[in-house]
Amino acid sequence: MILTYAVYLAVAIPVTIWVARTLHKNGAIFLVDCFDGNEEMAKSVNHLLVVGFYLINIGFVALYLKLAEQVTTGAGVFEAVSAKLGVVLLVLGGMHFLNLFVFSRIRGPRVATPPTFTR
Repeated sequence: MILTYAVYLAVAIPVTIWVARTLHKNGAIFLVDCFDGNEEMAKSVNHLLVVGFYLINIGFVALYLKLAEQVTTGAGVFEAVSAKLGVVLLVLGGMHFLNLFVFSRIRGPRVATPPTFTR
């Protein structure tokens, strides 16, 4: 059981950190656009999103740690860890799409300006 918990935490926490860093780095441009070029606001919101992301996801990983049944085989370790990680990854993905939805609503529709052609 302890091995299963250790493997689960050893994978879930680094994956959460990697996802948060990736979203922070690549979401900056999107947030600047959402806030009409206000880079300070975008930077602040981006940081707050990362903090909230860590709190929610690491809290979920910790709460979801307990197993319903005893793990007695090596295959059981893999099955338990993969089931737990699958749920954690689905939650991470769901949170990501929820954030995108909220900020795309804040951003509103953007009308692309047609290219101008000169002769």
